[in-house]
Amino acid sequence: MSATPTAIQGQPSASQRQYSAADVEVIDNYLNKVEQEQMYEFLQGPGWGYGARSHMGNDASRYWYKHFAGFWEVPTAGLDRHTQAEQELRQYPLVEAMWQKVRGQSRLLRCYANGYPSGAEGGVHKDSMGPEHYTLLYYPHLRWHPDWAGETLFFNEDGDDLLCAVYPKPNRLVRFPGWIPHVARGISRLCPLLRITLMFKVSLAN
Repeated sequence: MSATPTAIQGQPSASQRQYSAADVEVIDNYLNKVEQEQMYEFLQGPGWGYGARSHMGNDASRYWYKHFAGFWEVPTAGLDRHTQAEQELRQYPLVEAMWQKVRGQSRLLRCYANGYPSGAEGGVHKDSMGPEHYTLLYYPHLRWHPDWAGETLFFNEDGDDLLCAVYPKPNRLVRFPGWIPHVARGISRLCPLLRITLMFKVSLAN
């Protein structure tokens, strides 16, 4: 992965931004087979909490989550938030190893996993308004079927048209600016699995 996507150069204000499908980068077969199997087995393990949601409305669906690092506004022991997040991630060697693979010159803001059960619905949202903030999203599954749904959809700024849909293909990594509106669509009742995604929220600023 390149360290600094060209898309962040000279970003306009949020009201002026024009998005396209080209801003959503998809990389397939990201981990080798052994790494993927180990990651999926780990993510299915204990440590899940329930109650996460992708928007703040009262009708928001809740889903499973697993927090690994970051999120805190005030780091401890005088550390900056990036350093603290990276130290916290060392408690999870498999996830930390993947972070070292994807990081480039970015700094970690937060790392967590989401687990969508059948019937859970996401809400269209932005991860950040900062032009230096990017999201790295990984689909760890060993198999997926198109009848199971669960695609990630990306929208224009007004939310009145679809830019692109990304299929949750096993071992696929997606990188996109955090200010693109997006949503994880609901999981079909036919799906026997928890739709798991692993997220790294990063900053390209120093």
